[in-house]
Amino acid sequence: MSPPASHARLRAVLCQPEPPAAPRFQPALPAHLERALDVAAHFMALANATPGEAGLLAIAEDAERRAREGHAEETAHALRIFLAHHPEGRDVPVPPLEERAPHQVLSSRRPEPPRKAPPGLPGAEVWVDYFREDAGLNDMLDTWRVRFPAAGHPDPAEPSRRVRPARRTERYWHAHRQLLARYDTERLAFGMHRVAPLQDYTAPLNEGYDSRLPGFAPRPPGVSLQGLPGYDIADHATRRDRLFAGASSGLLWHGDTPLDLEHLEQLADTAESTPDSLDGEAWREPLGPHGAFHHMGQVMLANLRAPRDTSGRLGVLGNPATAGRDPLFYRWHRHVDDLLDSWQCSHLLPHDLSDAPPVLLRKWIGEGPYPAHQSPDILLCFEKDMPGADAPDFDGQRWGEATFGGEHWDKPPPSFFVSTHTLRTHLGQHAVRLPDGTEAFTPRLVHEPFAYFLRVENTLERAHTVTVRLHLVADAFADDRRLWMELDRFVHTLGPRERAVIHRPSRLSSVVHELGWPAHLLLPRGRREGMLFRLQMMVTDTALEAREEGYPFNRLMPRGQRPVDLLALPHVVTRNIWIHHVE
Repeated sequence: MSPPASHARLRAVLCQPEPPAAPRFQPALPAHLERALDVAAHFMALANATPGEAGLLAIAEDAERRAREGHAEETAHALRIFLAHHPEGRDVPVPPLEERAPHQVLSSRRPEPPRKAPPGLPGAEVWVDYFREDAGLNDMLDTWRVRFPAAGHPDPAEPSRRVRPARRTERYWHAHRQLLARYDTERLAFGMHRVAPLQDYTAPLNEGYDSRLPGFAPRPPGVSLQGLPGYDIADHATRRDRLFAGASSGLLWHGDTPLDLEHLEQLADTAESTPDSLDGEAWREPLGPHGAFHHMGQVMLANLRAPRDTSGRLGVLGNPATAGRDPLFYRWHRHVDDLLDSWQCSHLLPHDLSDAPPVLLRKWIGEGPYPAHQSPDILLCFEKDMPGADAPDFDGQRWGEATFGGEHWDKPPPSFFVSTHTLRTHLGQHAVRLPDGTEAFTPRLVHEPFAYFLRVENTLERAHTVTVRLHLVADAFADDRRLWMELDRFVHTLGPRERAVIHRPSRLSSVVHELGWPAHLLLPRGRREGMLFRLQMMVTDTALEAREEGYPFNRLMPRGQRPVDLLALPHVVTRNIWIHHVE
């Protein structure tokens, strides 16, 4: 059955095979975003007035007209907001970024410095271009702008009203912190330093970047941040200082009125800024008490060009679909994350980690003191090593129970020929089809498919539902809670006194299906000789699902403890694994 005619026409509006000649739409600017939200509300009103295919055709006709009038990027963004949030639009497939704008995902193919060069050498950022320029990564960042617009999205039932999802900025912050953790781990594989926050607004920026994409301005190394008309560097620094002082003291000022920061979202909404900013009606104003700090910083960076470049073009930071390609994106967001983390460290008590559910996880099988990070209850298998796994009717749960449960329950991982303590990645070539029908190839990091088999014992005489959380950290970063990467989180019901073997394919990862993280980037690169990681399983009561994103690493550890000390808890186990990058 062929798709409805409206789908093809809407798809054509979303797809922009060539860069626009007109000034770019920037959803980071409140005024630009407001226009797009008004258009999305208009689309919702059309769908409500004429449900079904006729309404979608009316929206397609209106969107085509707006695009012809020179508002193609704004219209496409508004259309995606409609498709993401209105019931009539959710069945319309949205093509991935490489189909919507193939000219925005091509590899820059910048020349690399020698691998033996010092990690701090200018130009070494090229080593991780494959990560920053990944089409799936930038598609995720672009999609977040659509799913969670800073000003909220129109209410499908009443388009003139805005809906701001609960905990929106918390989720937004958590997604960016996870991105930074993964980026720093990629850098570690090359011996590079962690991302330095962009906190000095007058220092030269050594990270030049030329995307070599049509329509975007390159930025040479050594330029410094420049102000914008009506908004200079001193204005931006003033708002930085106010926000950091507020994060430390717990107070932001609205005129002469002190406002208590009682939760993270107040600070995050004010720094971004959103209608929930403590600046109130001035939330859109860059020169408001705290301004649009997050957004304006990125806008200023997008406007950095060579001194003699008078083209007026923006750098890739001006477009959410390409912003993640630029090294400065990560430096800027590290700076913003430092702001939020400073409030958490100053004003949030550590989590109470004593409420372990009644489950048994083993640190070690054997007598005497157990060696750290050797839990027998975390088992990994490559899918290719699991007999029959390629069959359509393969039952991984049943196979796992027969292989690792029952009489095999007390056997350690080395007893199983199918288990592994190493995972593998490689850099493949991904084909991107261009408008003229030819193909271009871009590097893509992928991992060999694998599955977890997790052994958990319920000590109760009744069934008990728990949440299983899996985290990964490079051994070198294990003491830094901000660099633990969330791999998966899922709910499982344990039977009475059950010794459960839980089968969980890596492709079902919650960070892929809930955060939108690209599935092929689930694992960090690792090294050719192998890179040591710690894989952690934490089992919690499902009541914790209502708590903050990033649990338990979003807060400081209890006094005198480090993240690695979580291992002492009965509901936490870890295992050393190695990730090998196959050249």
